[in-house]
Amino acid sequence: MSIQDPRSDLTRLERLAAILREEEGDVEAMSREQLVQYLKDNNVDMAGPQKRFDAIVKKAEARRRLEVAAQRRLAAVERARGMMSAGTEAVAAARDRVRAMIEKFSQHDPEQAQVYAREFEKATPEDLAILEEDLAILEMTEPDNGKSD
Repeated sequence: MSIQDPRSDLTRLERLAAILREEEGDVEAMSREQLVQYLKDNNVDMAGPQKRFDAIVKKAEARRRLEVAAQRRLAAVERARGMMSAGTEAVAAARDRVRAMIEKFSQHDPEQAQVYAREFEKATPEDLAILEEDLAILEMTEPDNGKSD
């Protein structure tokens, strides 16, 4: 397998731009299949640029997920600090909420609930806030939205 010269992809992109600007076909009105055939007929191979574009998009999505996770983590730590400053009653209330969420979650996915139960057993007050948020997100993303028979 040979490595292609990056300039050859630029040439393809330039050729694609020229083809798309032509008056012959209304590219905007073409279906995806028609456009693929049109490019094939005009010898424009977009596999290389498409792979790079997909990699860029995937990297951007991963970066965004990390940013969201970091924000969630900071928010959970702040809530945990607030809970700890509120005293042992607030921590006990959080433990009760998390325990109830795990029990509810075990009705839908017992194996995953066991994983959360193990984490719950050794959870610090900071961990409780994070665990509570994780379970709340899982409840929102359940296919049946928490409605059981």
